[in-house]
Amino acid sequence: MKMHGLAAAVMCVAVIGAVWAAWPEPAGDQVWAYQKLQPADYRLLHSDALGFVTAKAQEGFELRTRYAGVTSFEIRCKGVLVLDVENAPSRVLIRMPADARWRAPDIERLRISFERWLDLRQSEGRLLVESAGPSWVEAGLGRFSGAMPDEQRCLSGAPHRD
Repeated sequence: MKMHGLAAAVMCVAVIGAVWAAWPEPAGDQVWAYQKLQPADYRLLHSDALGFVTAKAQEGFELRTRYAGVTSFEIRCKGVLVLDVENAPSRVLIRMPADARWRAPDIERLRISFERWLDLRQSEGRLLVESAGPSWVEAGLGRFSGAMPDEQRCLSGAPHRD
């Protein structure tokens, strides 16, 4: 009898291990790269981000500027990173975490405006890496199916609560 119980437990562990090993990794961050900006051009980009955050502060957006080694800033939605812009020595990098569009839908419009502006300013701006889109799990379940509570999202008309 003990052998049957042990065999069942081993079988359950094997099934769980097989499912876990076959489970797809979550969608990765999206990263766009462009030619390095001159300081004046970078300040314009930063100014646009500051205007966006100022207008959306009630929804929980905030801007954090970093100067350690490289000039960069990040936009957070209720404390969680949704957009990171870095004016690195060799190029400008714009990063968006995989859940940013869901957590803060308006951030996509800001990123697109950055992309258009950078494309106009730099005809050679290139998209180096972009994720292939939602994972098959997200596509099948339909965009998280509300798995993230609204309190953790930055939505138009939703007041920010700390």
